[in-house]
Amino acid sequence: MGGTAKSESGNQVLGILGGMGPEATVDFFRKVVEATPASKDQDHIHIIVNCDPSIPDRTENILGKGPDPLPAMIEAGRKLASAGATVGAVPCMTAHRWMEGLRAALPFPFLSAFEELERRIRSEYPRVKRIGVLATTGSIRAGLFEQHLADWRIHFPDEEAQTRFVMEAVYGTHGIKSGNRGDEPRRLLREAGNRLVARGAELLIAGCTEIPLALKPGDFEVPLLDPMQVLARAVVDYCRGGRA
Repeated sequence: MGGTAKSESGNQVLGILGGMGPEATVDFFRKVVEATPASKDQDHIHIIVNCDPSIPDRTENILGKGPDPLPAMIEAGRKLASAGATVGAVPCMTAHRWMEGLRAALPFPFLSAFEELERRIRSEYPRVKRIGVLATTGSIRAGLFEQHLADWRIHFPDEEAQTRFVMEAVYGTHGIKSGNRGDEPRRLLREAGNRLVARGAELLIAGCTEIPLALKPGDFEVPLLDPMQVLARAVVDYCRGGRA
């Protein structure tokens, strides 16, 4: 990863490279605040947010239908660096396809949701062998989950369920990216998740940052992991000096 400079106060300054999408960015900010042990305002982490929704759609690019988002992501990261960020996080799972490009181009390190997710599964779910993933088609096509979770058997929805339930829940007219966190996207995602459980998944991953906005941990008979919650806890630990 990049450099390890600190702010003048001696504390790390978290830069959130957001806008992919805006609601997921707000949700990640909230998760970081909630994960921080604090009894007063001054106990919290210094956070700078660049929520830039003009960054090209990641899934569209992976599917060959849109421009490369990396240049815009790097530009957004440079603005965070100029504002004083010393460590970064990206609240978008699909955007992690370009993580190494970000790390190479920017002067501060980025924590990876995939790397933190792998660490969490190994430590808290050592007996799990089969994992079901609810994610965008872009993330699936990019092979991110197989790459980072190579020691587990990964199950994705079949093509019909992916289109009808997952992508509709996220991108549909009444989907999460349209501002709907209500019963319809939740119903669609629960159907997709329950099908994965029926195929043997012992753990489910909400592999798109919008998905936890509609789903809850108790929606399935197996655990549901939110990678952004995992990343938020890792960021807090890093910024408070718990990790090198």
